[in-house]
Amino acid sequence: MAEVLDLPIPVETLTGVVDQIMEKRGYVPAESLVGKTIKMKEFSEKYCGKKAPNWIRLFIFDEFPEVNVKNGGWVVNPRRTEEGSKTIIFEKPAAEWMEKHRGEIDWNAKLPQ
Repeated sequence: MAEVLDLPIPVETLTGVVDQIMEKRGYVPAESLVGKTIKMKEFSEKYCGKKAPNWIRLFIFDEFPEVNVKNGGWVVNPRRTEEGSKTIIFEKPAAEWMEKHRGEIDWNAKLPQ
């Protein structure tokens, strides 16, 4: 009869290996931001310290035109135009951009009166 051998594997190691296999096969974790969109209110709460939508439009969307989807960015309709009025934000690239550029944003800027 064959002898049984126990090999203790730490859960963290096993989880890491499973994650690598899943990623290779194209599976996305449930908490992933991939493919998710958010509205201005959620964007403000998660990434902008609850700044007002007009503040975000002026000091992020206008100051950094590269965030506009037309320029390869992550926000659709940063301002109302004939083309559309609903602002849509692709969360994963928005989160990555905000993390990378947070030091370039003037968080103390005031809206014009």
